[in-house]
Amino acid sequence: MIERVVAVAAACAALTFSGSAAAEAPPQIAFRLDYQAKLPGRGCPSADEFGLILAGEFGYLLVRDDAAATLRVETRTNRKTIEAELSAPNPAGEGEWRRVITSRDCRELVYDAATLVRIRFGPGGWDGDEPPPWLLAPPRFEVELPALRMVMPAAFVDAMAGESSGAPLSPWEGTSPPWVRREPEPAAQEETPLQMEGALGPAMAPYGLPGVAVGGSGLIGLRWRRFALGLDVRGLVTPALGIGDPPAPGRTSVVNIALLGCGVARFIDLCAVVNGSRLNFDLDKVGQLQSADTASLGFGGRIAARWQFSSRFALVGYTDVTGEIRNIVFRATRLDDPTIPAYYWRSPSMRVALGLAVSAFLFD
Repeated sequence: MIERVVAVAAACAALTFSGSAAAEAPPQIAFRLDYQAKLPGRGCPSADEFGLILAGEFGYLLVRDDAAATLRVETRTNRKTIEAELSAPNPAGEGEWRRVITSRDCRELVYDAATLVRIRFGPGGWDGDEPPPWLLAPPRFEVELPALRMVMPAAFVDAMAGESSGAPLSPWEGTSPPWVRREPEPAAQEETPLQMEGALGPAMAPYGLPGVAVGGSGLIGLRWRRFALGLDVRGLVTPALGIGDPPAPGRTSVVNIALLGCGVARFIDLCAVVNGSRLNFDLDKVGQLQSADTASLGFGGRIAARWQFSSRFALVGYTDVTGEIRNIVFRATRLDDPTIPAYYWRSPSMRVALGLAVSAFLFD
């Protein structure tokens, strides 16, 4: 960063003290600048600052309103990175020169773009000793250079004044140059992109039902940067025969619907859970169901660990623990011998579920 600041300062000093040496300088090029960098809160340099960054690369100001060629620079987000698309007339022939570069930091991306422009359009970027006529900088007719007044961000001014290193880098000894006007920094705005998520995977309930239950679950949800909402539907069945004590010959199935409100960290989601469930007891012919209050409502929490193995897909493992506000009671008798004691099961007040799912963002 300091080296680039020094390069820009050197370019500005060369503009101020060029005088008669300008006639002996190598041929210069010039561009109009079409600069589109509308990414609030990402620290992208302004168009004026980008012009100075180019001046630091070339050693002179090549952004001019009277230039024939136009350099276009457009920045945009591409998931977790920022992308810059550069285009200009091709100095080596017909057509257009176009490049796309990416970076996670907008300021570094713009510096890389300026370096790429210097490599392609600097000396050696065209055939012969002179640049093409449409790329050549128009002559200046002013007897004296006009007063230079440019808008620079506060961070740029502070770096030139030597605040970052403790020693002034400019001849003004820690004060801003007279042609520099400090630009107020825009308030940082955190982006909150909304993404729709869907997930499917196996699930199990090791505790809270007459036996260990297995099945699957599906989720649909909305995710922001720090918050998420979801609707989870889970279906489970106990594969082993036996309900209650003594074990009644039958199986239990359950359908559970849960609403989730989550706080999102980097790899962990912490969620509040509100769920409703309904149990179904499937008995063999030897048993007769006497009573079963099968509906239940519960409140609890979920902790989920996420591994984002691509820009779209993630592997999610989670654990739910809920407290049921009512107990489910099961009673049944034998049809062949009513004298045998009734089968009986009463659900515990807590229910535990585990799951593993593959999650995908449904839209870009």
